[in-house]
Amino acid sequence: MPARYRALSLMFLLTLVTYLDRVCISATAGAMSEELGLSKAQMGDVFSIFVLGYVLFEIPGGWLADRYGARALLARIVAWWSLFTALTGLAWSYGSLLAIRFLFGCGEAGAFPGCASAISRWFPAAERGRAQAVIMVGSRLGAAFAPLLVIGVMARTGWRPVYWIFAGLGLLWAAAWAWWYRNWPEEHPSVSPQERAHILAGRHVIAHEGGAPWGRLLRSRNVWALAAMYSGYAWGLYFYLTWLPTYLLEGRGIAWERVGLAASAPMLAGAGANYLGGWLTDALSRRIPLRLARRIPAMGGLLAAAALLVAAAKAESNAVSLTALALSFGCADLILAICWATCMDVGREQAGLVSGFMNSLGQVGAVLAPAVIGRLVEAFGSWEIPLLISAGYYVVSAGIWLWIDAEKPLATPA
Repeated sequence: MPARYRALSLMFLLTLVTYLDRVCISATAGAMSEELGLSKAQMGDVFSIFVLGYVLFEIPGGWLADRYGARALLARIVAWWSLFTALTGLAWSYGSLLAIRFLFGCGEAGAFPGCASAISRWFPAAERGRAQAVIMVGSRLGAAFAPLLVIGVMARTGWRPVYWIFAGLGLLWAAAWAWWYRNWPEEHPSVSPQERAHILAGRHVIAHEGGAPWGRLLRSRNVWALAAMYSGYAWGLYFYLTWLPTYLLEGRGIAWERVGLAASAPMLAGAGANYLGGWLTDALSRRIPLRLARRIPAMGGLLAAAALLVAAAKAESNAVSLTALALSFGCADLILAICWATCMDVGREQAGLVSGFMNSLGQVGAVLAPAVIGRLVEAFGSWEIPLLISAGYYVVSAGIWLWIDAEKPLATPA
């Protein structure tokens, strides 16, 4: 196996563990709320505070990966968030849970920009869409497995040990990454001369020196449009990551023993769609201009996701609603590898910084969604309104793609 695929395999495992740790709180939310006496609004705040910490440290994490490499950065942040995963299992009150989850979010920030920076160094441009898709598939498989694993462990041990078990997986990954990975493929003894030549021929990335180009970043229409577009995607994503099990229980009357499987279905659809999106954008880039190869499938995916989410909200049949929910998430996730590949197109040697900016400001939707959805359900006693709002946000995000041009790198006025 080429060394770059081994590096990619480690990143795949990273994103899988990331989402196991991130999503398990949605499956433990009911038991956690009951034991700690939390309302829906308070649980929504707990979901949102994680994302706030995540937002604050995304851009620094991306810049650090570009400046110093992903080897030390990813090992340290995975060890950090694994510590706070374990501490989640020790929470004793609403306040302690808020503090722990905020610091958890601070720790997870930088994981995906760090991976984007690593891919920009280890893969030629023509392979980045598929490489990005692979690591996003890992995140969706982690999210799919989390409800099933959590419910199985909870049935035997309660909710607290879930976090201690998952924390151990992160620590094992951090040790393996620090031992094997190198910041540049040229430095790794497993990279053959042929593979090195293949990577260098299509990489378009140079070693990063000096400070971050904040002026160019803040003046770039591309970068701001990416962040605005991503906020709509993130809003929809965090409904699935936080409230879906509760919606299935209360909004659809699904039996608890079936919730894990039902909550996993959208994530499995997302896993397949992620790879499809990465493959499709790379294939299109060889036939049509790059800006269209990124834009067309992304816009199509978001518009289809919106239509299917409306169908899910309005359907009287649980079978129809659950099918539409899964397909909607898959269509939204079709864009994920495309978004991050576009960050590499625009950022080049600043791929980590640009992807961190997109993922940080784009998480505005993710910060707001859990708290707002919890309050809307409490105020109106219905789950339909939050779903329709999410669908509308998808439509807005699709329109913003008209202002995103993957052919204009950060060094070029956009």
